[in-house]
Amino acid sequence: MSSNVIRSTPPVTPNLQGQNGIELKEGNKAAERPRMKAHEVKTRTEVNAGQSSTQENLKQHSAPRALVKVDQKAVDQVLLEGNISLDEINGDKHAAYYKHASMMLSGASKDKTFLLRCLAKLYVSAPDDTHPKASRGDWLDDQNELWGDDLMFLFEHAKQVDGLNSTGKQYFLNALQEKANLRYRDKGSEGDLAQSLFQAKHRMPVTEDHSV
Repeated sequence: MSSNVIRSTPPVTPNLQGQNGIELKEGNKAAERPRMKAHEVKTRTEVNAGQSSTQENLKQHSAPRALVKVDQKAVDQVLLEGNISLDEINGDKHAAYYKHASMMLSGASKDKTFLLRCLAKLYVSAPDDTHPKASRGDWLDDQNELWGDDLMFLFEHAKQVDGLNSTGKQYFLNALQEKANLRYRDKGSEGDLAQSLFQAKHRMPVTEDHSV
């Protein structure tokens, strides 16, 4: 099994480096390291011996780097079996996708194919500097931040997404597809995926009435 170990930020925090022969372009580093102000953890630079366990946990959580094992072969196998294409994802983001996909596969989820499909849709919606609005002030930075929040949401709620019934999964996937089609996020889009997941949980399978 071919696998590489790279240095990265803690789980679900995009701080990505190229691996498996895939290089990231310097011009798109911002998209690979989206800001997520809603999830930042601030700790003191110096830790006294008498600090509480809570402070120690915060220090560990905010550690700048963590080991992430990237298993491209395992990811490719799931992509092949699920007929999932990465063609719509910018080539410079493929390495990042493989890292996050490997993290998905290492979890205890049942439908790993669906989670990797959701992740692929989310990566299609990742902002880049080719968008017409990219030259407008902080537009790209704001888009990267919103995209990073969506990525964080998918990881934090992977268990709930994995537990959806078939109708709910299709509903949630459609919501990700809408983001992929737009390729940008409105200012008030922070709760989009949360709302979509809520709606997906309450979707019941559609049954045909053959009584007539």
